[in-house]
Amino acid sequence: MFETIPVSLKSLLEDSGNGKIQLPDFQRGWVWEDDRIRGLLPSISRGFPVGAVMTLQAGGEIRLKSRMIEGVGGESGNVAESFLLDGQQRLTSLYQSLLHKGPVDTHDNRGRRIRRWYYVDILAPMDPNVDREDAIISVPENRIETRNFGREIIRDLSSREKEFHQHMLPTEQLLDGMGWILGYNSYWMGKEHPVGDLGAFLPECQRLVIDPFVNYDLPVIRLSKETPKEAVCTVFEKVNTGGVTLSMFELVTASFAAQDDDFSLRDEWAARRDRMHRAHGVLKGIGGNQFLQAIALLSTQERRRVVVAAGQPQNRVPAINCRKNDILGLDVSDYHRWADRVESGFMEAAKFLFSQFIFMGYNVPYATQLVPLATLFVELGKALEPANAKAKLERWFWAGIFGEAYGGAVETQYALDLTQVAEWIRGGPEPALVGEANFVPERLLSLRTRNSAAYKGLYALQMKSGAADWRKDEPLTLADYLQENIDIHHIFPVAWCSGKCEPKVPPRLYNSIINKTPIDARTNRIIGGRAPSEYLPRLENEIVVEKLDKVLESHWILPALLREDDFAKCFVERGEAMLELIGQAMGKSIPSGEEVFWNALTAAGFVKESDGGEIPEDADAALTATTIIDDFDDPEDEYDDVGELAYNSVETAAAD
Repeated sequence: MFETIPVSLKSLLEDSGNGKIQLPDFQRGWVWEDDRIRGLLPSISRGFPVGAVMTLQAGGEIRLKSRMIEGVGGESGNVAESFLLDGQQRLTSLYQSLLHKGPVDTHDNRGRRIRRWYYVDILAPMDPNVDREDAIISVPENRIETRNFGREIIRDLSSREKEFHQHMLPTEQLLDGMGWILGYNSYWMGKEHPVGDLGAFLPECQRLVIDPFVNYDLPVIRLSKETPKEAVCTVFEKVNTGGVTLSMFELVTASFAAQDDDFSLRDEWAARRDRMHRAHGVLKGIGGNQFLQAIALLSTQERRRVVVAAGQPQNRVPAINCRKNDILGLDVSDYHRWADRVESGFMEAAKFLFSQFIFMGYNVPYATQLVPLATLFVELGKALEPANAKAKLERWFWAGIFGEAYGGAVETQYALDLTQVAEWIRGGPEPALVGEANFVPERLLSLRTRNSAAYKGLYALQMKSGAADWRKDEPLTLADYLQENIDIHHIFPVAWCSGKCEPKVPPRLYNSIINKTPIDARTNRIIGGRAPSEYLPRLENEIVVEKLDKVLESHWILPALLREDDFAKCFVERGEAMLELIGQAMGKSIPSGEEVFWNALTAAGFVKESDGGEIPEDADAALTATTIIDDFDDPEDEYDDVGELAYNSVETAAAD
């Protein structure tokens, strides 16, 4: 499948210049800056290794649209014999500085575009006090280096004679420098040369300066044309650690371009992506790879149906899947056949998410779950409109979230979802995911950040189940979410839990999702860092007591316990109610977590073993079945734990 052989640098650069080696279209542009080029050339001059180059032999299974490397310009007229998969930045830098007959288009360390010529000081190898790194210089396009805004000339190499006089050999002469050396010899003939004997110096210059470039070999890993697409993609991912990792989407883009010169998958997908994102921000987590996965699922399912209908033996029936090789096996006709329907499927998936009170891309529990969800809308269409069909889809959706089924390798699960969920909705057996999904009470204790799908799921599920606005006594809506700046906040504030409360509540408990709920920004400022017994009277200035109690109950909070600042019993009762709601969403019974929660409080030293027990009768209010709020899946997560305290303190002081 591959071989590793040494190839001369000169040969590689010449093959790049005449088009025998070309770049596949998925490769990014050349981006190396002036400093990196000046660092690469001394490594070559000293014979140091600069890494291997990887090429793929053309003419095999993989058909790729290709282009010349930067600096070659135009079309060579040659059909590519090899595609350069790894080593583009190095080879392009070396081609432009050693073989290209013109200044090198690069940029400085500030990202500004510049054009530079490169030179090597041929006296440097003779002087042990000169570092080889310092022997390579670059000068502007006019070959005159200045300072003080051009008022002072540092170096002028604007003519051959000036190059000869300053012993500066242009790097583009290194691989075929006989003409320059003869000119240098003529210039210094009869003059006093810095090293004395010119006749003895020139052979040393050839040996120490020119020969290292002419004789330099690079190890080339050559992938044969028999190498399958999947292997190329995998190898590129593993080897190209210094560049941009090749994705399936990029390789498919190049493959499609080779099949149809007028079709650009990159541009076509960009238009679809923008259309989807403008229509539904909740789809912003969907990228090109996910779109192709959905197409691969539906395409392989269609092929399977054709083979089954033809009566082929079972061992010849293809599988439904969207693994790497399935995606790389797609052709342009597959894309054209399914792309519009898949886009519509994602649009319908977005509407479904809205119905589950998931409004933003950062609130989607599993972006990966949207792939099978979109394909189910394509597969089932109007069959998903009846209430019982939607109820089944919701059960599968929540089972995937609280069963945490989409956190690892998911391609096999996608195929099961497309077939089993569709069959279930059509009257068949329950899908394995729905039947096997499980949620244990201990998991609530570990849900403390916005990075968990279950955490995000609880956020949406509470709003969906009727959690009310704290100051209006009305169920939260999308308008409230956007206008009132609804976010997740602590019920028992961090400042109180870690300061005034005795004993203090451990962070692992007060940061648990059990102590967090959706609250609007104004209410959160009123709460500040106060104890509930202090902030509830302030809220009663905006809403009557009876309505406030009703609001608290809609958030699984027992008003009497909250007014008593009873963190432990509120924590246990709220955790129990959340488990009940999760069970309702999944369509199964979740074990009681009362003992788990009391044990956690006891182990943390917050309560003694004798403190746990019955909730007092005067606090035994009926709780509305609801759930809790999610956080954003972003690095600002600590805002809720620490930053919220400082923010609320400032806002509260201003309000007071």
